[in-house]
Amino acid sequence: MSFHYDVSVLELLDILGCKPSPDYQPDPRLPALLNDFLSRACDHPLFETADIWTDHSAWTSHEVIEERVEEDREYYAEHPDELEEDDPYAPFFNLPREQWSTLVENYLEIGSDYAAGVVEFGIRETDLGQPDPVIYMLHEEDAPTGWKRFSATLTDYLKYVLCAILCCESYDTGPDVLKKAGWTYTECEKPEDAPLIPCIFDLAVCCGYDPDTKTVLAVLSDAQCKASQMIKKD
Repeated sequence: MSFHYDVSVLELLDILGCKPSPDYQPDPRLPALLNDFLSRACDHPLFETADIWTDHSAWTSHEVIEERVEEDREYYAEHPDELEEDDPYAPFFNLPREQWSTLVENYLEIGSDYAAGVVEFGIRETDLGQPDPVIYMLHEEDAPTGWKRFSATLTDYLKYVLCAILCCESYDTGPDVLKKAGWTYTECEKPEDAPLIPCIFDLAVCCGYDPDTKTVLAVLSDAQCKASQMIKKD
C-alpha cells in the first residue's frame, strides 16, 4: 500500500463518515481548525470516549483555580495559620485574580481524560488568535502552575485524538462504531516510511490514507501501547 501522510485530519474525518453537523455553532474563541473539527465530532458516536470535549469549552484554568480557592477562602480567612506555604494554591489566595497571570498563564480548556479527568488539555489564552496553536496539558498530580507542552500544534493534538480512538488507546469505541458502519480493522506493522509526530514524553502518532484501496492508517506509540491499525471500508 502507498499511504499519503499529508492528508489532513479533517479529510480523514470526512473519509470516516464524520461530516460537519448543520447544528454546530462555531465558538468565536476557538481557532477555525478546532471549530471545523468539532463540527464533525459533536454528534458522532466515534468521539463518545475521546479526550476532547465535543461541546464548546466550558471554562478556563483560572476559573478552575478560582472555584478551588473560593471553596476554602472563608475557612482560611478564619484560620490563616493553617494555610501551608507549600500548598500549591497558597499563592492564589494572596493575589487578586487579575494578577494570577504572574503565577501561571490562563488556558482555555478543550479536553480531558474521558474516564476521570486525570489530564486536562488547553490552549493558552494569548494563543487563541493563532490558526494552529501549541496545545498544553496539566496532570492532576501537578500544581496548577504545572502546565506542559503536549504537542507543537493543534493539528498534532487532533491527530493524537483520532489515533487514540482508532488504535483503542483506552477504549474500544473506534472499532465498535466503525465496524457497524462497514469498516474492517486489521492490525499491522508500522510502515517504515510513516512519519511519527512526537507529542509529550515518548508519545507519537501518525495518520495516513491510501486512496487506491480506501484504507486509513492510524499509528499510536508510547510506553504502554504500540498499535498500528489499517481500517478499510468494505
